Amino acid sequence: MKYWIFGCLLLGVVMLTSPAGAQVPDQVGITGSTAWLVAGGDGSAEITATVQNGSTPLAGLDVAFSVDAAYGSITPATGVTDANGRATATFTPGTLSGDAPITVRVTYPGGEIVRDYLQQIDHAAPYALAGLSYASEATVGEETDIVVRLADRYGNPVDGRNAAESVVFGVSSAGGTAGFVNGEAYETPVAVAVDAAGDATGTLRVCERAGENFIVIDSPGPIPDTYISILGVANGTPASIISVVSPSTGSPPSVPADGTSNFSFTYTLYDRYGNPTEGQQLRITTMGGEDAVLTTSSSGQVAITYGPKDTTGTVTITATAAANASVSVSQEVAFTSTDPVNMLLTASPQTMPSRDARPDSVALVRAKVMDIKGNPVSGEVVEFAIANIACGTSVLVEDPYFTSPSKQTASAQTDEDGYATVRFYPGSFITDRDNPAWNGTATGTCTVRAEWGNISRMLAVSWKNYPYLSVETFVEPETVAVNGTIDTTIRLRGDGWALQPDPIDVVLVIDRSGSMDGTDLYPSRMAAAKNAANEFIGRMNLDTRDRVALVSFAFDARLDQGLVDDAGVIQSAVNALHANGATNMRQAYYEAIKYLKGNGRPEAVKAVILMSDGNWNYHGSPLAAGTGYPDSDTYLSTRYPSYPDAILSGYPWSGSSYSFSSEKYEWYSDLPDPKGTLNRWLKWYRYDPVNGDRWGKVCDDGQFTNQNMSVYATSGDAAENVRIYSIGFASNLDDNVERDLTVLSEATGGKYVWAGNEDELRQVYTDIAGELKTEAGVNTQMSVCFENVEVNGTPKNGADVFDYVYAEGSSTRIYSFNNTVDIIPEYTRDDTSAWQNDHTLTFNVGTVRLNQTWETTFRLKVLVDGNINVFGSGSTITFNDGTDTLDLPDLFVTAIPDLNNTGVGTGSLDIANLRCTGSGPYLDFLPLAWDLTYTGVDEVTEEIYCQNDGVSWIYAASKTPEVAGGTTVTENYLLDVRNLPPGEYSIRVKATAPDAPADQETLDVADWVGRGERPYIRIQ
Repeated sequence: MKYWIFGCLLLGVVMLTSPAGAQVPDQVGITGSTAWLVAGGDGSAEITATVQNGSTPLAGLDVAFSVDAAYGSITPATGVTDANGRATATFTPGTLSGDAPITVRVTYPGGEIVRDYLQQIDHAAPYALAGLSYASEATVGEETDIVVRLADRYGNPVDGRNAAESVVFGVSSAGGTAGFVNGEAYETPVAVAVDAAGDATGTLRVCERAGENFIVIDSPGPIPDTYISILGVANGTPASIISVVSPSTGSPPSVPADGTSNFSFTYTLYDRYGNPTEGQQLRITTMGGEDAVLTTSSSGQVAITYGPKDTTGTVTITATAAANASVSVSQEVAFTSTDPVNMLLTASPQTMPSRDARPDSVALVRAKVMDIKGNPVSGEVVEFAIANIACGTSVLVEDPYFTSPSKQTASAQTDEDGYATVRFYPGSFITDRDNPAWNGTATGTCTVRAEWGNISRMLAVSWKNYPYLSVETFVEPETVAVNGTIDTTIRLRGDGWALQPDPIDVVLVIDRSGSMDGTDLYPSRMAAAKNAANEFIGRMNLDTRDRVALVSFAFDARLDQGLVDDAGVIQSAVNALHANGATNMRQAYYEAIKYLKGNGRPEAVKAVILMSDGNWNYHGSPLAAGTGYPDSDTYLSTRYPSYPDAILSGYPWSGSSYSFSSEKYEWYSDLPDPKGTLNRWLKWYRYDPVNGDRWGKVCDDGQFTNQNMSVYATSGDAAENVRIYSIGFASNLDDNVERDLTVLSEATGGKYVWAGNEDELRQVYTDIAGELKTEAGVNTQMSVCFENVEVNGTPKNGADVFDYVYAEGSSTRIYSFNNTVDIIPEYTRDDTSAWQNDHTLTFNVGTVRLNQTWETTFRLKVLVDGNINVFGSGSTITFNDGTDTLDLPDLFVTAIPDLNNTGVGTGSLDIANLRCTGSGPYLDFLPLAWDLTYTGVDEVTEEIYCQNDGVSWIYAASKTPEVAGGTTVTENYLLDVRNLPPGEYSIRVKATAPDAPADQETLDVADWVGRGERPYIRIQ
């Protein structure tokens, strides 16, 4: 019973709750009767909410409607869904356009559902111009945007969300090339639709000609046309340049170097449309580093001056656009000398080698003709003569001359640098050092006279047979203003005869025995030996001092070529060698040493270089080890009668072997004493033509006499000594042979070396060639004294003429070098204390060797005017602790008082302190004042502009001030404002000049300006 009651109760609950579950919505849809309404319009929209559960409409549910009141109203605010599940309200728009957010709230038992709906409200009809944005200036030929914003009568933007309105843009320009973007073309007029934000953007391509672009903006509806102006400014990238120089006569144009005359340059930069382009940087450069970067004026111009100058010369002035390096122009101009008034005479070098010491020795004698400013004068004829030739006790074999022997007068015309130059050839002394009159430090002198007009100058020159150094001097510049600086350079060269390597007399001794035909080296040992020997010959200085001879050996040793200085001759002798026979190394040494002692020069390094590919086997030991068999024996014989070269000898040598256990040698009878004695009788077998035992005397004491080739090589005085180099080649020599060749060679100052192939043999020859070349040096000091300095020929205290200037990297700079390396790396020292002490600069040059150059440069400030001989008396170069000296040559500099060398000159403009000088409001006239500074030499133009819209500057007036270059003036102007629309104004004053960048200043006027109405310009 209880179970039945419980079941009935549960069924009742289900029946009671089922209707409520059916009222739960899961879909709420909202629709409007129209997509768009108009702000402030009469229309309205029916907003319907449809509520469903699945596909079943739900009736009887409460629905609430609401909207942002800014957009309008909706009624009724509440409703109940009908049998179709729908509830409806009416939305009426206000005056605000946009998307009106409508909210629908559905309530059901147990909850609610909220849905949003946007009702689109379009703007009302265009009514006014709400905004205008543009740049008042734009680059010609470029694009710039003009943005127009329209509004309806309620202030809503006239946008293009629904139906887009259009704005028509038109333009007129002087060049006729302005237009608005229309697809791919530029046209006028062009209609532009407003975008979703309400902006109509017209993209203007500015006219290619600089000037005003007048634009008319035709808006829809009752909005009046709008007129604006955009100034097309020519400030684009330069595309071309024109240069005008004045004066322009001559090629190149020229003015006198008189300290007052100058050139004027006007450069005009043009853009690609032919407009003069302003505000562009123009880089002016000259060869002398007188550079400047200037800015073009409003007319696209830069005007400069160049000069004046007191020194002559040609200058190239180049102007290049910074923004386009291809836009460039160069102009060469010249500053020419005035009338000539003076002449200086110098020689370089003033002391030089005599022609016996150096056959190509020559000096350049230069007479410089100058005007009153020290500038060179061209086209003047100077006569030269040599006089007063002297050489003391030395003997001259040839006098000095100009151009050709015996010619001791000459004439020359001054060149563009003012120099009349002749070549001076010094005298020549005897060269035979055995002649009692020969002098290793001979000196000759003469006087060179130069005459021009009524001016005559004399210069003492000298020549030496020049044991050590030559000296050169330079000064830069040669013409300087008083209180300017000069850089003086002294250069010493190690090229005297005492520094030259000793000449070399060398005998090449080459093995031509049969083994030299061996092909273990390609193509043969003999070919490799020839190649290496010829390379050695090429390393000798045969053109000037060395000589080479050739001895070859097999059964015998013979002189194939005596000492020659002709590489072709000696190389031909080497190339003619053929291999055949034994190895007579002893006789080869003997013949070579004997030849050198008889034919070598006393002053030459003498050397024998023997090369062999095997052990000796004919004539035995070169060191005269063991028993000596005389070549003067009664029964001379040979084992090789069929070989013509197999000479008859005191001992019948095998020609193929040698025994170090029973050493012997051929005793040479014609060697000078001591040569050992034939002191013992001995019987030995003789071959052809004797063929039997015979008695004869032999030598047992020859090893330490001249029979030993090392003793013979070093016999006699030092000038006769011969150095021996021995080379084993290709095959391994017997250890005893290598031992003895080492002893033999080293005893003479040479060495023994083995070379296994051609490359190694070449290297051995190269090393030996280097060892044979001697090197000499001379210890050198230099003292440059400025205690007394000649000015216009009169000695003056050096401290009153010069002052030393230290400059890191420049003064005092010292370095030394030869043809291949830096000997003393370049460095700078400060000689200020030395100068203050005694006005003398001292240099410990050190040892200078052949082909070495030592150089110093120091800077001096010139304190007086006149023709100054830079080096004072007592300025000398000393060699070998004072045993020989050279005086520094004359070196002149011309100092001019107040020397004017002005480079690039240009002007500048500056406007400052723009102000009102009265009190407002300014209804009729606006009193203005400003300060103008101008440093140029041209005419200045001032332009006055006004502005009251924050965009466009309106030209108001212009004036031309009177302002002297470099001064500041106060400018005043009374601006007529009676016709200006009243309001707040800004004033701009802009100044321009051809030779200066433009400048401007802006002033915001604090008080009310104007009383008239705004004028308009209509474009038809």
